[in-house]
Amino acid sequence: MKKKIRLLLLFLCTTLSLPSQTQKFVFGYSLGKANYQMGDMKSILKNDVKNLIKEINDFYKTDFQYKTTENFPGGLFHDAYFGLQFSFHETGFQYNYLSSGGRNHVSDYSGELRKDIIFSGDAFGFYYKCHFLSLPLSKDFRFTTYVGVATGAIFNHGHRDYFFDLYNPQPPTSQNAEFKTIDESYKWNSTNWYIQPNIGLQFWLKNRVSLNINAGYMFDSAGKIRTADENTINTSIVYIPNYGTTTIVTSYPGREYNFGANWSGLRLSVGAGFAFSVIK
Repeated sequence: MKKKIRLLLLFLCTTLSLPSQTQKFVFGYSLGKANYQMGDMKSILKNDVKNLIKEINDFYKTDFQYKTTENFPGGLFHDAYFGLQFSFHETGFQYNYLSSGGRNHVSDYSGELRKDIIFSGDAFGFYYKCHFLSLPLSKDFRFTTYVGVATGAIFNHGHRDYFFDLYNPQPPTSQNAEFKTIDESYKWNSTNWYIQPNIGLQFWLKNRVSLNINAGYMFDSAGKIRTADENTINTSIVYIPNYGTTTIVTSYPGREYNFGANWSGLRLSVGAGFAFSVIK
C-alpha cells in the first residue's frame, strides 16, 4: 500500500507538475487551528485531583466537588517556513509554536483548590512539498496545489501547579498542627519527534505573493517528561489553637516519568507566502 502511494505521488509530481521555472527562495507565515490528543495529561489532571479531594474531604469533613474548567482544548498554532523552490520541488525549514493546558478548580465559602497543567511546544523541522496542477486564472493570478511532509523535533516546556487553601480550618484534634495552605509548582520538559503529512492550495499573485491554505495531521511520539532540577513545594502550617503560622519550603531533584505531552492531531491553517531573489 505504501509503495502504491509513493508511486502515485511520483506520478503526480512528474506528469502534472509546474512547467520548468527558475529557482526562488520562499518564506511565509500561517495561523491555524489544531486539536491535540494529550491523553496522558488529561488522565493526570483528573486522577491527581480526585485523590487529593478525597483526602481533604476525609480529613476536614468537607464536601469539596472539583470541576474541570479546561481540559487541553485545541487552539491556535503559529507556523513559519523558509525554503527553496525549484521547478515543482520545494524544501526548507519550518517552525511551529503550540500551546494548551488544563485546569481543575473549586472554590466556596470554606476554601479553594486549584490545579493547573500548562504546556507549550517549539517544533523545529524540515519540510518538502511537491507542487502540481498549476492553473492560470488570469495574467497575474495562478492557482497551484501541493502535497508534502514535514518532520522534526518538538521541545516541550510545561508546569504543574497546585494551590489549596482552607479559610477556616477545623482539624479533628485541635492540639495538632495541620496544614492550611499548599502551594506546589513542578516544572517539566521533554522532547518529541513528529511527522506531518500535508496537502494544500496556493493562489499566487505575479509569482511573488501567495495565499496559502493547508491541511495536515501531526503524528507525535510523545517523549517521556522529566521534571526540572529545581522544583519547590511551599506548605503553610497553622498551629491550633493559637494560629501561629510557619512556612516549610521543600525542593527536590528532577526525575523522569512514564508519560508525555502528545500533540498529535489535525492541523488547518491559512497564511501568506512570498517569493524573492529569483536565480536565473
